Amino acid sequence: MRSLRSIYFAFCFVALAAAACSLHSKGPGTEPDARSIAETAKQAQAQFALGRSKHALEIYSNAYEKYHHSTGLRRGYIKLGEQIKSAADTAYQSGDVSEAGNDYRVLLESGITTRDFAGTLSFDEDYLNRQINACSKVLMESGLMTYREERLEEAIAIWKKALTFDPDNRNIKNALETATSQLQKLKQIK
Repeated sequence: MRSLRSIYFAFCFVALAAAACSLHSKGPGTEPDARSIAETAKQAQAQFALGRSKHALEIYSNAYEKYHHSTGLRRGYIKLGEQIKSAADTAYQSGDVSEAGNDYRVLLESGITTRDFAGTLSFDEDYLNRQINACSKVLMESGLMTYREERLEEAIAIWKKALTFDPDNRNIKNALETATSQLQKLKQIK
């Protein structure tokens, strides 16, 4: 009886040691299997299709942190970044500068431009900052035109959209504060 127990514990020890070695060998920097890469791509593309670019990039970022030598993950990550940039460019050109600004901000904050493959992207941090500024400028001017037409609530809504992707823009903050203050005073008079 005692020898069976000893054999059982020895077997369990060997099994646990083998599992530990297996986990250790699949640590950061190793190559994931094709199924893992395909699953990462599938999850990221599903998030992108739902308009959740930030979540899509996070999926790739997390996988790439673990398997940073994977050429398959690298290609997918770059492709996703380019898709988001293309969607932002298209939105900007079609006049949806709020959506474009949000997408440019997501790319900027994701850190994709600071990765080891940044030189292979068609954009960099400077490009994203220029585009964010361009989107802010369009919304600032649109808000000013609306403000001058005495449509304060609409102007406020426009400037709030700009602050979602350019939260530190002092000019927009000042305009928003002024319009909000004036709107409150008008409501008190009525």
